[in-house]
Amino acid sequence: MLSSKQVQLSGEALFQEIGGEAVILDLATSTYFGLNQVGARCWQLLQDNADMAAVCQQLLQEYEVDAAVLEQDMHALLEQLSAAGLVKVG
Repeated sequence: MLSSKQVQLSGEALFQEIGGEAVILDLATSTYFGLNQVGARCWQLLQDNADMAAVCQQLLQEYEVDAAVLEQDMHALLEQLSAAGLVKVG
């Protein structure tokens, strides 16, 4: 279950909001990863709290979304971020 996971952000990842869009720059590879509004909010919350249960709870309060849909979306996002080397999920 995703909500029981801990997420560690890469020390080589630089998060920036530019012109209304959010991007993560991987300083190790000089590649950019774009995020939508919810993805950017997730990253911001993960910067403060590595506990996915707490992050999901906060997102459920901020957005009108079904918990199962949110969990699926967060799982997909974390898979992409992990594949890009931007997070470690444990």
